[in-house]
Amino acid sequence: MATSRWAVILCKFADDKGTTLPIDHYQRLFTSAGAGSFNMVDFFLDMSHGQIDIGASKVFGWFTLPLNKADKGDRNGLVAACRQAATSGGVNLGTFDGVLVSMNGNVDLFGYVGGMQAFCDSDSLSPSPLGQEMGHGYGLDHARRDGSDADYKDPWDVMSVYDGTFRQSSAEWGTIGPGLNAWCMRSRGWLDENRVSKSNNNVTLQLRPLHRHDLPGFLAAEIGGYLVEYRPAHRWDAAFHRSAVFIHRFEDNHSYVMPAADGRFDLVAESFFERGNAIDPFNNYIRVEVLAIDDCNLTATLSLRHRKAYVPPPVIGQIFGGVAVDGGGWIFIGGHFHPVPPRGPEVVILQQLLYYMAVKNVSDISVRSKAQAGALTAISQAVESRILQLNPLRSPATLTGGAETQAR
Repeated sequence: MATSRWAVILCKFADDKGTTLPIDHYQRLFTSAGAGSFNMVDFFLDMSHGQIDIGASKVFGWFTLPLNKADKGDRNGLVAACRQAATSGGVNLGTFDGVLVSMNGNVDLFGYVGGMQAFCDSDSLSPSPLGQEMGHGYGLDHARRDGSDADYKDPWDVMSVYDGTFRQSSAEWGTIGPGLNAWCMRSRGWLDENRVSKSNNNVTLQLRPLHRHDLPGFLAAEIGGYLVEYRPAHRWDAAFHRSAVFIHRFEDNHSYVMPAADGRFDLVAESFFERGNAIDPFNNYIRVEVLAIDDCNLTATLSLRHRKAYVPPPVIGQIFGGVAVDGGGWIFIGGHFHPVPPRGPEVVILQQLLYYMAVKNVSDISVRSKAQAGALTAISQAVESRILQLNPLRSPATLTGGAETQAR
């Protein structure tokens, strides 16, 4: 477990006459003093599978800035002013991993991706928005939905916290959740890879809730670059409409939630996700089907099928020219060149013969049989076409007047 200490700086403007929250409130929210209450210490422990502990963070303030709210300037300038106020007040910020500024009143809310800096105010002092803004500090970017480059489009993930995200009311903290998805966790090195199933070629397995590192079993499954996770409507995800299985991919530091065949993103029993063609062995094929979700026992049972694209073995005869794309050329077999006419039946025969031989190692008997039967049918049709094109021997023609022509 890595200790990750934040300096929490409490600041207010020179003209701010409002009441401030007690220091104890901030200490319970950001340090081990409030552990077990779904505070930020609990959030990062759960989202990092126990690898990030911010419990030793410290709260400093209140510091009064030498400027009024109307003169706050831009975000960077305001953060710099708060940091300077804390430094002038004797705080050595260099001994901390991150700096969180919390202003009194309604001011602003933002974070710096990878900068270990975040900013909030009294109106955003909840684990839901703080999970995103402090998450930015660790390098997390906004969560998205497959098919779109727009941010804030995955309401089941805290990195989309501003777009109808599923947040649970909390008497002490305002709102908590949702949690992080498995790909966001992996991108930070927080996903326990020893608890990720990577054997997904026609297997049935059970997943435990992604954030329950305390339970035995797999917490996620990897299949063809996608991560599959089970998220019950409990704890950080208690506001979900239903317990569900989710599938994500990751690209350019953004996670993308993937739709099931029915267009829904939260998969339940009998829902399935599919990519590729089930009967084409030369293309990748992925299928994830939810067989059952059992919230009482905190398990989701899945069927995973992953067939990688089949790469045919090397051709014994070397082809030259445009044969491979239906053009003319030559094939070199047994030390001799043999001409292959363009777009002729010979091209089809060669291609389908290769196809027939290539699929013999496909493990799925049904797929292999259909593919080989199709190849043989195409070969038969090409052979028949070539037979019809051959000139048959002709019988001697009959001359006018009954005389016969002698065959020569």
